Order: sequence, then C-alpha cells, then structure tokens
Amino acid sequence: MQHNNIFIRFIRSLLNIASKIITFTIHHAFEALIGPLIVIGSILCIMFIEPWPVKFVSIGVWLVFLYFLSKVIDKITGRDKRDN
Repeated sequence: MQHNNIFIRFIRSLLNIASKIITFTIHHAFEALIGPLIVIGSILCIMFIEPWPVKFVSIGVWLVFLYFLSKVIDKITGRDKRDN
C-alpha cells in the first residue's frame, strides 16, 4: 500500500510539472506573437477591406479581438491571478 501512495504522488508531481511547462510555453509563445499579429493584421485590414471608413473600424475590431484573446490566454494559463 505504501508503494502505491508514493507512485501516485510521483505521477501527480510529474503532471504538475508538465502543466506548468505547457502554460509557460503557451503564455510566452503568445507574447512573442502579439507584435507581429498587430502589424500583419492591421496591414491585411488595410489591403483587403473596402471602403476606407470600414478599414479603420476593422483595425479597431482586430485590436479589440487581440486584447480579448490575450485575456483568454491569461485566464487559461493562470497568469491573470498572478498579476493582481
């Protein structure tokens, strides 16, 4: 019985480490991509959306989408609780 308990604690610690590594990777990968996403998304909005007033609205919608996406990524990775 004692060996079973040690094995279960070992597996739990491995799963805890793996979840921390995955959340760290997701959070920092998104942080690295946010700059290019802002630039490329804005350029694509200017290139493909017509007429001119709608281009500015679409850029605003793109930036709001990225803001909420970053909040969702923070909530998934648990970073929102650490920053408060």
